[in-house]
Amino acid sequence: MSQNHGTCSLRPAAHPPFRRFSMKHFFKTAAVASISVLALAGCSASTGGPAAAGNDLTPKGLVNAGQATLCIDPEYPPLEYYANGSGGDIVGFDADAGRALADYWGVKVKFEVTSFDGLMPGLQTGRCDMILGGLYTSPARLQVADAAPIMNAGPTALAAPGLAGDLKSKLDLCGRKVVAQAASSNAATVAAMGDECKAAGKAAPTLSEYPKTSDTVLAVLNGKADVLVETNVAAAYMVTQNKGKLEVAAQVFDPDTQFGVFSKKGGSLSPEIASAFKALKADGSLGKIAAKYNLDPTILDVK
Repeated sequence: MSQNHGTCSLRPAAHPPFRRFSMKHFFKTAAVASISVLALAGCSASTGGPAAAGNDLTPKGLVNAGQATLCIDPEYPPLEYYANGSGGDIVGFDADAGRALADYWGVKVKFEVTSFDGLMPGLQTGRCDMILGGLYTSPARLQVADAAPIMNAGPTALAAPGLAGDLKSKLDLCGRKVVAQAASSNAATVAAMGDECKAAGKAAPTLSEYPKTSDTVLAVLNGKADVLVETNVAAAYMVTQNKGKLEVAAQVFDPDTQFGVFSKKGGSLSPEIASAFKALKADGSLGKIAAKYNLDPTILDVK
């Protein structure tokens, strides 16, 4: 059920399930450790600040005049999550990008908290102006909503610092012990490498799958696996929580998925959202937000 706590929240397919459900419980507990680094002070961080008085860039057609309303499910660090793990300010790349958008438009920002499966219904029933919440674009979603691209996603490799630097391509995973979450797209990616490794005269990776993402991290930390394959945005948070123990080998895989900012199909806000994020990308705002949450700014894809 959708939850509305005003501007200061108090509380949380056919496509491979890398988006959210596989990492939910790991991140809810891990998020607590990052409060001192990532938390924003007070509820004012969720309101767009005192500048929310409107300007020449303020678009028409907002669900609530003078306010940008975002449907969000704060269960997916480092894109969106609660600062203390279960309540307080919503932080993360998407949350801060939403604040930057509101400031650019000269309006306040409101986070309409909902479950993941309530995001698209919330948009379509007018509960919010947009979904900025780590939602990948797909033909099915683009049939019912517009989407402005914002970030490229896909699998990436994590390993101990001494090994991560030696991983330059997928073939460097051949013959190694690799771990991924069970039934995820990342596990499928590793499993599919057998023929490619064989063609290169190498052994296939030895894949182990665990039901919980936290267990895949422990497998590498405990030496049971050499490499962990995880989605790039999730990997960034894992490194934040395991500094000096895990590093990302970002060059191993190419991105294969795109996250978008969704708005009503054919709505007047769609071009306004795309234009605003182009400006925020051009002036460096999005890059700074990405770096704040340990995301590689090069994965930003705003056009």
